[in-house]
Amino acid sequence: MFQQQLLSVVARHRDHPAVIDSHGNARTYGELLQDIDQLRARLHGTGLREGDVVATQLGDSTGYVALLFAMASLGLVHCPVSLASTGEHRAMRLSQVDAAVLVTESGIVPADIDVPGFALCNPSHVMLEAPVHEEQAGLMRMQETSGSTGTPKLALWRQDRLFREILHWVECAGLDASARYLNIHTLDGGHAVDLHVFPALLTGATLYLGEATRIEDNLRTLHEQRISVMSALPAQYLELAQAAQRCAIRLPALALPFCGGAYLDDLVVLEAERCLGVHIKRVYGSTEFGMILANFAPGLQIGCGMRVAGDVEVRLAILDPAQPEIGEVIARSNHRGSGYFPLPDNPVEDATYATGDIARQLADGSLMPLGRVNDALLTVHGTQFAPVLEGRIAQAMTFERVVILVDELDRRRAHVVVQTGITMARDWQSELARLLENMGIVGHIAVLERIPLTPTGKPDRMRLRKQLGEQQADKELFTFLKDLT
Repeated sequence: MFQQQLLSVVARHRDHPAVIDSHGNARTYGELLQDIDQLRARLHGTGLREGDVVATQLGDSTGYVALLFAMASLGLVHCPVSLASTGEHRAMRLSQVDAAVLVTESGIVPADIDVPGFALCNPSHVMLEAPVHEEQAGLMRMQETSGSTGTPKLALWRQDRLFREILHWVECAGLDASARYLNIHTLDGGHAVDLHVFPALLTGATLYLGEATRIEDNLRTLHEQRISVMSALPAQYLELAQAAQRCAIRLPALALPFCGGAYLDDLVVLEAERCLGVHIKRVYGSTEFGMILANFAPGLQIGCGMRVAGDVEVRLAILDPAQPEIGEVIARSNHRGSGYFPLPDNPVEDATYATGDIARQLADGSLMPLGRVNDALLTVHGTQFAPVLEGRIAQAMTFERVVILVDELDRRRAHVVVQTGITMARDWQSELARLLENMGIVGHIAVLERIPLTPTGKPDRMRLRKQLGEQQADKELFTFLKDLT
């Protein structure tokens, strides 16, 4: 499926630039197909066959992009392991999925790993004959969820369903070969692959690979290469906005700057318009399901919701009869994922999917996500959601980042974690305490110079909970920590 679609693209765009990495290394569509065929031949030559699990631990590169297509064409199952993973986590994951090989840049694996290594980069220039292409529809990917709200799980996708999901998104967003994409996420994640790599390369567009931490480099790429499509997290748009102010750069070509998640604060939308000159397009989906809601309206998207994406079916499961406009988002489609590892013998793939996210239905019928179910905090002002409160606190106090962890045993209390310098923090202790009291938040305040992030760039809430779980939630109690490592 993926291979056949790519072949049709190559036939039309063989000499067109396909992928350009952060170091300027470029591959045309014709060259990318050669890379894919060589990887197909090498993988097949090691004895790998349809259904075998291939684990990877790689940085972003044109070679990694080629590997994604090579694995799909052979019916291999991809299980990415983040470079940021501990040795213990890597060993657990490889054993759990019974990986046949571990792909690294050099092919060298640690001595304690009882899995053969496979080198992404082959120093030999011997051309091998690739196996005959066969249509594949079986299990394709075991994608680790972010773990930002709990223990990471492996979301499963069959190739036929993922292919339909990608084409569905391409049609909904109106994407074509004229687009120029910038991906700043690790290729281990669905955010990178499903919103950038596959939509770009299955339509004949050009894909640029960036690195999330190289903010000014990304800004220059966006500007100089006239990038038209990018999806980023709210915090990443704020970082780009700050850099744009320093560099006096605006991005008139960025027509589709997507941003999503369970909540997107209006502040981010306003800052992106003020500093970058772009109108963020709100989108909402998940690693397990795919895209659910989107708003492609051309104007400034403030105080607005999103519409159902394409043929996806969505309803709200009402939580409180007194508030019938608020409920959990329940979605269904024939191109969603296949659940979680391990794959059952008869997966119910077309059943409804409870997202765990709460949304409000607005007067125009659109839906506005408010946060996760476990983000609901009971306050004197009624039920409020952590992401909304985080944005208000960060704006009022000019904090770099704020995370609210609702007490799982007592939803009237919370940990409020703020990212800022320790010296500065002592100056505003009383001011923050008063703000929290006015907002109806009862809880413990922790100050960190750096809030830990997951590999996908989201606050690592599970890690924060683990570190702060012993602290008693009390609004007068401050904890000052430089780091959680």
